[in-house]
Amino acid sequence: IYIRSNLKETVELPSTFNKCANLDKLICSVYPHFEKVTTASTTYLTESRILSARNEDVNIINIQPMTKIQGQEIVYLAAEKLSEADAGDRTITNQYPQEYMNSVDPSGLPPFRLTLKDGCPVVLLCNLAPKDSLCNGTRLMVVRCSPRLIEAKILTGCKVENLVFIPSTNLKASQ
Repeated sequence: IYIRSNLKETVELPSTFNKCANLDKLICSVYPHFEKVTTASTTYLTESRILSARNEDVNIINIQPMTKIQGQEIVYLAAEKLSEADAGDRTITNQYPQEYMNSVDPSGLPPFRLTLKDGCPVVLLCNLAPKDSLCNGTRLMVVRCSPRLIEAKILTGCKVENLVFIPSTNLKASQ
């Protein structure tokens, strides 16, 4: 297998890496029996992972395993809006209509449309409560979803297995 980051550089991966013909085979190789994740131990979700360098690829990879988890999907929509200082300026609001704002997927922030199910793994993207181990990069498993609150189990770190509540929050992208 070769990965090309630019035309002048080629990286050869060890022969121990599995080759997969498509995304479904990759997910089944990394997470066999993913559909039974809610009954598996939490270490199942921390033993392996799929890494990607691009947000577009991550979004595609995230959709596929979600279809294998039993249960009803809960969809969370972001309320994208301009800052109050910019909202009154017609030259800015005409350049950035609501449809455009909803299509932007900046790194470090959740997507506009976030779909979750009970039992799905998630990664926290902000420092919500550092003393409770709710920091950027904390891996969790969703236990229960409600419209304004997510109950999750911490999968890594010193507070592993603790149940936490993640409320709906306002996030502001830094410039």
